[in-house]
Order: sequence, then structure tokens, then C-alpha cells
Amino acid sequence: MRENLSFQKVPHSVDLKNSHYNLIDTNGLDQEEGLATKPALLGVVKSSHREVLADIYQNNISMAVWQRSLGSISQYAESLLESSPHFAFTSQGSLEYLSSMLGKLLPEAQGKALFVEDVALLVDMFACLFDLEEVGLRLNVLSNAMCPRFHVDKIPCRLVSTYAGSGSEWLHEAHVVRDRLGRGGRVNDHNSGLNEKGRINQLNVGDVALMKGDEWPTSLGRGVVHRSPSASLESKRLFLSLDMI
Repeated sequence: MRENLSFQKVPHSVDLKNSHYNLIDTNGLDQEEGLATKPALLGVVKSSHREVLADIYQNNISMAVWQRSLGSISQYAESLLESSPHFAFTSQGSLEYLSSMLGKLLPEAQGKALFVEDVALLVDMFACLFDLEEVGLRLNVLSNAMCPRFHVDKIPCRLVSTYAGSGSEWLHEAHVVRDRLGRGGRVNDHNSGLNEKGRINQLNVGDVALMKGDEWPTSLGRGVVHRSPSASLESKRLFLSLDMI
């Protein structure tokens, strides 16, 4: 994992010390949780510029979100929910291999080429950011919550994006009670780990988020707390995740 990086394949590389266009998300934090006195709470940075994803290398950032509109890409994503309600693809490999496999396995419909091109873009960006030859990819149509309880991934970092349906839910560090996560939580309590006065945040459709996990070198076991949103046969979602290999 590189300490200092610039995009190799994605244009407009950025100076990590001068990302002036990025917005630190403090929505829902009380004044007494002042970020100036608690820099560890400077956890989430958002921007409409895709270069924001490079901010994941800053020690005081736990999640970087590229906020974007899918435009016509969403039309194919929505059609996939109807034409292939059980679609599930999990694999690992190079950008060329993953793109080829998606091209073969995804159903034919208007906008397919544009959709595959967009997934390939995210794979390319992820590989460039972390200097990867291969990437682990999962693209699923979901009709139930894959991970309904708040938790932290036991990995260095993961990219997540929702192409259709509800986006992933996450918590600010100030609203987390970590000893209630996982086995420390109450049985069947999907809100276990949420502070009594805390609030649940949610990514939007199209958002591309890099979430640090517990194994990021400087996170010290304090990765982003998140969970899958509810889903059903009537309200499905198309979810993408990318992992380091």
C-alpha cells in the first residue's frame, strides 16, 4: 500500500494536502462533539470530484465518498433488477478479465455497454489507488439485507456502491458504541452499536465510497461502522463491492 500516491490511469491527480474541494461531513454531530478538539471525528470526506477517493490515505479520514449521479447508467441497473432478480457475480482478476466476464454474464439490454464501462472504471480506480494487479469484485441483486447488523469489516479497505435501491448505512464515530457491535450486541437488535442519541447516515444511489476496515495500518481497529439497508422482493438493490487481493 503506497503512502503517497497519485492516480496513474485516472486523470487529474490531486495533492493530498490541498483537497480544498472536499467536504468533511459533520451532519448530525452535536456541538460538544467539536471536531476541532477531536480530530479523530474528522472521519468522512465527500465531494462531487472523483479525486476525493485519494483522501482515504489521510490518517484522519475513515471514509471517502465520491458523490455522483448515475444518469442513464441507472436505466440498465433498474432493468437488471427485473430481468435477473437473482443475479450474483463474485470473482477476482485483472480489469480486462472482470470486464470480459461481466460482458458475457450480464443480460443484454439497452445501456449494458455503458454499465460495464462504469464498473470497469471503478475497478481501474481501485486498482490504481492501491497498486493492485487483481481486484476482488462482487455484484449482486439483493432482496434481503446482506449484513443487517452494524459491524466493521476485518480488512484494510473496501469500495462499495449501490447502482439501484437503498444505499449502505453508516455511523459517525461519535455515535458508535463499539463494545456493542458483533457478539457484544443484543440478539436480534439491528441497531446494536448505535449510541442512544446517535443517528444513522446513508449513502445515496450512485455514491462511490471507500471504507477503511479494522486492518488499515493506521485505523487501529476503528474502521467504519456500517450495515446493509433493508431490502425485499418488492424493493431490491443492485450492490457492488471491490476488495484488495
